[in-house]
Amino acid sequence: MRIFVTSALAVGLVLGLSGGVRAQDEIKAVIEKAIKAHGGKEKIEKQKAVRTKSQGKLEIMGLTLPFTQEVAANPPEQFKESMSLDVMGQKVDVVTAYSKGKAWISRNGEDVLITDEIMDVLKDVAYAMKLGRFAFVSDKSFELSALGEIKVENKPALGIKVASKGHKDINLFFDKESGLMVKVEKQSRDIASGKDVLEERIITEYQDIDGLKVAKKVIVKRDGSPFMDLEVTEVKSVDKIDDSEFAKP
Repeated sequence: MRIFVTSALAVGLVLGLSGGVRAQDEIKAVIEKAIKAHGGKEKIEKQKAVRTKSQGKLEIMGLTLPFTQEVAANPPEQFKESMSLDVMGQKVDVVTAYSKGKAWISRNGEDVLITDEIMDVLKDVAYAMKLGRFAFVSDKSFELSALGEIKVENKPALGIKVASKGHKDINLFFDKESGLMVKVEKQSRDIASGKDVLEERIITEYQDIDGLKVAKKVIVKRDGSPFMDLEVTEVKSVDKIDDSEFAKP
């Protein structure tokens, strides 16, 4: 069985303006509120690298698979995810690493072939991590448009579509009252089926880490069906993670 998972924390946000004056004003207001809600521009830009620990379950191929996960990341060019899954009573360890356009994956110590589809998924993760850096306020390569108001977990949220040449569109939704990001929506490639699916990452709870709001509980759906349920149990901000950690052993 092929099991492939990318970090549930890899969600995106980018700043920029497009469209008419009114639309620009609406987008700017949502973005400014989001920056403040997540801890402010200064704190967000100060965070350089991060380590996280998580636990949860996957719904895949008709199975419910409990897992633990550790992620190390130098956003956006480097990340490494180590997952330990319980597959019908058997332990399966999957390590996925991406560093500056190169990648490797191992399953129980054996190499997994990096297909073009898998590499595309990893590049999408790196792209989402890039969008997650609020420092890209003036990047003209991104085009934003307002999506209006929807309900996320029965609460009103305001949406923004992020478009960039060569990348899939990403829809971001922010709680109307708090300004916190509550949903990320995009087309994602399902490795098992080889088909694109509508992926929704819904952040149901946040935690405060050194003045920054960081996702604590995340629900992931694919084409409306449960795919992942994750809880972040530990977050550590660090200055930098050494390149050697992302190198293939």
